Amino acid sequence: MKEDISNYTKVCVTGGSGYIGSWLVKKLLLKGYTVHATLRNLAIRGCQFVFHVATLKQHNSQTSQTSQYKDTTEAAIASTRLIADSCVRSQTVKWLIYTASVMSSSPLKEDESGYQPSFNESSWTSLNLSYTFSSDFFLAYVKSKTLAEKEVLSYNEIENGKLEVVSLACALVGGDILLSYLPATSTLSVLYL
Repeated sequence: MKEDISNYTKVCVTGGSGYIGSWLVKKLLLKGYTVHATLRNLAIRGCQFVFHVATLKQHNSQTSQTSQYKDTTEAAIASTRLIADSCVRSQTVKWLIYTASVMSSSPLKEDESGYQPSFNESSWTSLNLSYTFSSDFFLAYVKSKTLAEKEVLSYNEIENGKLEVVSLACALVGGDILLSYLPATSTLSVLYL
């Protein structure tokens, strides 16, 4: 008989106040896990799993007086690295589950001449592609998610078995809201109804 690990497993969820994070916290609690949800402070110590759901939507170095990052991409990579390094330092975290974006992968060729003959986990979105309908926000989001995912996946090799990183790509996510407010990501779903 397989033992139920949820009774003694601690899990950390970054971005626990967001749409996906709040649902993940609820589901984990219903399954009997002890959940540490974190917004700004890290709550990783003693956890075996970390779900890195938080993501930086946009970073503006001109409006942030304390900012040490020049743009959204640099800030996203640094925050992802901070989470992964904290997982390694904890010496208890075995798995880091990273919430990726479908924007990080693409079947398009780098030179925009068509599609790749096959599409797999090494099919990254080219950061040089031009998009017909794009904005600075969109391009910054695509670049930050692509490079942050590459960074976090590099920990599989860097840590040589001490930390296993898994990337889960999410597309459009919607449904009931557990929060007392409408998260910014949910407003996109409502716009297209």
